[in-house]
Amino acid sequence: MVARPPLPLRSANPHIKDHLNAASLPPVKYQILHCQGKEILVGRLKIETPTESGHAFILRRFDTGAVSLTTMFRAAFPNASDYEEKVEIQWVKEHHDLSGNNGSTKDTHITRLAGTWVSPQLALELGKAYSLGKIINSVVEAVPDPTANYRRSGKAAAAANSANTNATPAVPPPATTTTTMTVTETVTAATKVEVTKPPSASKSLPTPSPTAANPPAKRRKESSPVPSLSQSSKPPSRASPSPIKPAPPRRSARTKSPAPRPIVPLTSVTRTPKAPRSAKKDPVASTSHTPGGTELATVDEENLLVEDGVTGSELHDEDIREQRKLIRDLKAKRDAAKAAVLAEEEEEDMDVAEETSGGKKREREDEEKPLQFEFKQPEGEERAIATNRRVSRFHLEPRTKSFAWGVAAFAMGMGAVTFLPNFF
Repeated sequence: MVARPPLPLRSANPHIKDHLNAASLPPVKYQILHCQGKEILVGRLKIETPTESGHAFILRRFDTGAVSLTTMFRAAFPNASDYEEKVEIQWVKEHHDLSGNNGSTKDTHITRLAGTWVSPQLALELGKAYSLGKIINSVVEAVPDPTANYRRSGKAAAAANSANTNATPAVPPPATTTTTMTVTETVTAATKVEVTKPPSASKSLPTPSPTAANPPAKRRKESSPVPSLSQSSKPPSRASPSPIKPAPPRRSARTKSPAPRPIVPLTSVTRTPKAPRSAKKDPVASTSHTPGGTELATVDEENLLVEDGVTGSELHDEDIREQRKLIRDLKAKRDAAKAAVLAEEEEEDMDVAEETSGGKKREREDEEKPLQFEFKQPEGEERAIATNRRVSRFHLEPRTKSFAWGVAAFAMGMGAVTFLPNFF
């Protein structure tokens, strides 16, 4: 079993003693985070630290009840190095089961947040080792109010507003409103023409100037006839109702004009983006757990810090580190597999080479040697004659042999002289 690495006690937070000796511990505040399409209720406890930010948060998520080990270590040892934090967290991962606390490849049904999360029981055990004391107990024993409407993060509020806008689509206004407005305008214009006295031709009829824009000229050609322009050039008499007669054609022409109808969808399109602005005010007005003014600004800032740390850049960096580690592991496995295959191929090649070399030696040995005459010099010594063992028993000297042969010949001669005359 690997021994636990020493804790960086030289980097311990000196403000923890002040919190423990105070009359009351810091309260646990709650907020709703939006991550991966889900809303998670998170509690945070603020602790002062001797760092540039001046504080740190111990976080707990209430969907699994897990406590963030990363925030615990940083609150207890704010000036510790990244290597010391990595060694401590790696030791906890190797010696404790952390399944079911945070999302991973095994627990895909749990939303993954940045950092390492441990169970409440393990958090109490590690809190004693980190000298957090009652602070970690306050985090573990915190219970949120199920009926309270806690503040939402920026992502959660935007997601809720988008859901509301999708659920209640905007109804476009009827197209008849524009036509009624044009009719009333024409009627009022006609009444004004009847009441006013025509002192001159320019005042009796609102004839446009020759430098007018192109769209009004087109409307005049479509709505009013051409002879009306010639009549307007002459000063009309008081008794003649000539200025009143052109009014009905204008009224009928404007009511039948289809020009205002394309404007109707434009008004509905421009009004729909204004809905989120009114919806954003609802969470702020409904929350009664956070005071207004500067405290409200600090709460919003803390919410943003927690959101960015748990679901923002830190989660993105952690994902990148894990992906790089996974790539390194896959490359190592691939290289090991390639090395094993190469070793097997080399062994097979060596075996084949040995077999081929052995066969060649055997072939060389089995080949017939060419015939060659080897001339030897004559031997100076007499050749040894092999004799029978029986003969070797009666080994006699040359004189004895000659005497024996003489006796044998004499005996044969005497026998022949004796026995031969008997046959004749």
